[in-house]
Amino acid sequence: MNKLFLSMIAAALIAVSVSAQDVPKPTSTPEDVVKITTSLVQVDVTVVDKDGRPIRDLKPNEIRIFENGKEQAVSGLTFVAGTQPAGDSKADRAKSPSAPLLYGKKLAPNEVRRAIAIVVDDLTFSFQSVSYVRDMLRRFVDRQMEDGDLVAIVRTGSSMGALQQFTSDKRQLYAAIDRIHWNALGNGRLGTFSQTDPKFPFGTTGDERSVDDITNENSKYRENVFATGSLGSLNYVIRGMRDLPGRKSVLMVSEGFRLFDRDPDGTTSSNQVMESVRRITDSANRAAVVVYTVDPRGLQIPMLEAADNTMYWTPEDRDKEVEARFAQLRDTQDGLQYLAQETGGFAIINNNGLSSGIRRILDDQSYYLLAYTPDDATFDPQKVRYNKIEVKVDRPGAKVRYRRGFFGIDDKAFAADRKASGDDRIVDALISPFAENELPVRFNAIFSYDAKAGTFVRSLLHMNISDLDFKKQADGKLKAMFDIFAYAFGEQGRVAAQQAKTYSITLDEPEYEKMRKTGFVYNFLFPIEKPGAYQLRVAVRDKGVDKIGSASQFIEVPDLKKDRLTLSGVVLDAGGENSGSSPVTSTAVREFKAGSSLDYGTIVLNAKATAGKTSLSSKLRVFRDGKLVFDGDPHPITQGDQPADSVAFAGRISLGSKLAPGDYVMEIAVTDALAKAKRSTALQYVEFTVTE
Repeated sequence: MNKLFLSMIAAALIAVSVSAQDVPKPTSTPEDVVKITTSLVQVDVTVVDKDGRPIRDLKPNEIRIFENGKEQAVSGLTFVAGTQPAGDSKADRAKSPSAPLLYGKKLAPNEVRRAIAIVVDDLTFSFQSVSYVRDMLRRFVDRQMEDGDLVAIVRTGSSMGALQQFTSDKRQLYAAIDRIHWNALGNGRLGTFSQTDPKFPFGTTGDERSVDDITNENSKYRENVFATGSLGSLNYVIRGMRDLPGRKSVLMVSEGFRLFDRDPDGTTSSNQVMESVRRITDSANRAAVVVYTVDPRGLQIPMLEAADNTMYWTPEDRDKEVEARFAQLRDTQDGLQYLAQETGGFAIINNNGLSSGIRRILDDQSYYLLAYTPDDATFDPQKVRYNKIEVKVDRPGAKVRYRRGFFGIDDKAFAADRKASGDDRIVDALISPFAENELPVRFNAIFSYDAKAGTFVRSLLHMNISDLDFKKQADGKLKAMFDIFAYAFGEQGRVAAQQAKTYSITLDEPEYEKMRKTGFVYNFLFPIEKPGAYQLRVAVRDKGVDKIGSASQFIEVPDLKKDRLTLSGVVLDAGGENSGSSPVTSTAVREFKAGSSLDYGTIVLNAKATAGKTSLSSKLRVFRDGKLVFDGDPHPITQGDQPADSVAFAGRISLGSKLAPGDYVMEIAVTDALAKAKRSTALQYVEFTVTE
């Protein structure tokens, strides 16, 4: 079995031709919960008691709403209870101490409980905030992310690809967290405040502007530019969440921004930031998104520090610098608080326990839907104005949060250009976090390496022949045509590789019946040159009936130049020589019956060798729901005549006849006895399903 299957591994992992074309751009239009139309304005309102717990029994006569100062008649009031995790969270999260980082379940729209976008404003981060933020986000993914959560982590200082980054896969989120670094093109500070420089006793006199004046002006200009850019990125994310299901929240992690410019004499003036906040408030209203803000600086005392060089400074200079730091901290935190208040959320500031602040945000999921009929002036086409909303609750101790306004434009006007054409539907399927199931497809991607081709990802796309629209031709044969689109999204949604191809299958009746039993696998390569984390997304369109199917997978491409022990992706086969299908089909579908045998194989890369001979061993484990269900014994890997840096090996496991149907994860661990202890073991995982 091993020799035959090893040749199948090589065939499955190496060599095939590809073609690529460009694909168009996306939109989608499910119905929104919150509406803004000429006949109905519906907003969500959070009402809590003095202890921050949701009030669930408000009556219509206890809540009042005002638009531009004029009270409106409440026409509808509905309480929506936020679902909380069942049972004790620590007990629920208790997993086997050696459990792997499991694949996230691909959620259907009706399975999404919360959609959470974490916008990391690295344009405002100081160097010291980066590690705090990474630690906070890792704890969130480790301990606070729940089943049914759809999460995206987006940086403001990089290209925006928010929608295609929503996932339930923790591996993908950890990869996004690892990409958060100090952005030297941002504010450029190492600490919360810019370090001071000596004031040398020479320079300009009289009314001439000093170097400090010019530096301060440039600093304010840069702050406004970065703040406007960060808020524009936030608005993009919010608008992209419009069609997502579930309770939708944005957590903006930022060191803040100034809503107003402050002159040396204390006079304030408005800037572009305020207009950006208004646009965000309007977008949040239409998308039913609540924005919360988190200041990673924690509790700060804005005094002079050891790193400040105050040579030649007078006592007055020192006092002015301390006052300026107090003003900077206050003004930037005011911006965070104002943004959260205007969009129905709250701010976490002056808090060194960032994880507890995140928990407060995640628990804030209950709200009221409040509706009223707007006046004619609200949507006056001659004068598009910003309509201010105010909500009051007549109950002692009640606190209310809501979005403070919207522009007088009907939702229908926003949706006028959102009618999906065929190409729009394709791109929508490519970037949506949900699979499109009009045309069911199975998808699996495998990392591998070839001395000639270099690093590549083999993608296997499986379709059932009976799902395609075959038409009888003049010669009696059956023919189906379909388009296949494939994208590889890299860091922050950048397109790393793409392909588009029209494919046709022509079969006679016997061939059709034979292929109908096994299905069809489209087998193509992504020549991904750079190591990193990628989302691979495919969409298929049947040209005969215009049905669309889509699927996606997260994959990490290692850096082989680091000379670390690495495993390629895993090839699977049902029953080896007795299987009715090929490893390519089995690896694409990854579905096996209880009681059958499961063959597996992979390639060990970068193994150490002495006189050309390796000393490798493998160990197999199987998990279900994070719990270990099979723990195999170590077995030596036979190198044979294979080169030491690329050793393929195979094994077999019997699936018990009483094995419960469901999703499982196989872990293959390879240990290199000749490598240093810290780099002696490599792991690879593959998910498969057991059926009855």
